[in-house]
Amino acid sequence: MLKKIAALLICAMLCLSMTAVSLGEEAQIPDPAGSYYSYGYDVGFFMDYFIHFYDEVPGLGRVFYAGYCINQITFSGTYEILAEEREYACWPDRATLEAASEGAEIPTGTAPYTVVFYDFDGNEIDRCAMDAEHVYNDMANLSAVGGENAVLTLDTDPENSRFAADYEGEQAVSLLSLVDPEDDTATLELKVNGKYDDLVVLFVEGTYSMNEDQTEIVLTPDSEDDPGATVTVNEDGTYTYVSTDGDEVTLVAVTGPEVAYTFKGTIPVPGMEGTNADLICDLISDGTMAIYADFMGNVMAIDEGEYEIDMSTYSFNFHFEKAGDITSGSDGTTMTLDYVCEGVEPFGDIEQTLLFVQE
Repeated sequence: MLKKIAALLICAMLCLSMTAVSLGEEAQIPDPAGSYYSYGYDVGFFMDYFIHFYDEVPGLGRVFYAGYCINQITFSGTYEILAEEREYACWPDRATLEAASEGAEIPTGTAPYTVVFYDFDGNEIDRCAMDAEHVYNDMANLSAVGGENAVLTLDTDPENSRFAADYEGEQAVSLLSLVDPEDDTATLELKVNGKYDDLVVLFVEGTYSMNEDQTEIVLTPDSEDDPGATVTVNEDGTYTYVSTDGDEVTLVAVTGPEVAYTFKGTIPVPGMEGTNADLICDLISDGTMAIYADFMGNVMAIDEGEYEIDMSTYSFNFHFEKAGDITSGSDGTTMTLDYVCEGVEPFGDIEQTLLFVQE
């Protein structure tokens, strides 16, 4: 009997010990909210790469922004940090990379945590190793030329950092734009970083929160002297804005001309051998068009112009600002756009065929 009791006590102690270890590990997971992890080097000017981690935006999750190549290549979405060890392959700094002999192997290591990046639809973009002081960016999808296999280091003084100007240049992506249909100057814009610009009654800046299904939005101004507001989604798709001063306005989502037709192909991503981006030409219902590269939601403009449809030949006539006039062709099964243009940054000379997207 005593042996059974002793065995039970030992089991209980082991369980408690394992629980304590588990809780201890969870407690040690770094919380990067509000911080910047950065990497850069001098090439006659300072080339920089950074990831800005935000705190949780209710209704969205924990938001991140990645600004690479002086904010020329950007990503945004949500993130989570897992208490999972992960191996990495990164150069410790630019000097080590440049001093390495041809064919030298990238240094490897293991970090105690994994950071997972998602788009705003919940799809995983990529993941990499991290610890409290570093993000080991050996990712393929969340990367940019010059920043491959780089160690981003926690910036402990962002305001006085060498990166400060680039932090200020962060491109806050709009999540939702609303307007008063009776007054097109009365607008409300929610940004993915949890900030908003409110011009419905007065110009007010602040932060917002949403309930889980995003049907109610609470606006909290930065200044106590400014009014806040609550915005609710109505069954007909409109929004009711009610300020703390008692103003009530009906808003609608801002919509522009719709995409009427699309041609789509692929294009190599500069500096990322074997990796392609989508090459897309959207023809808008107002007669304008734009061709751009889309790499994991990161859009890089290439050309724009106008188009018309020639009903006598059932073809599209494109008038690009850079590539000039092009007429659609055919590959035997669908219409094609043979896009040719020289000296397009950062892609160089482009000669790609896009196919008509049939919905």
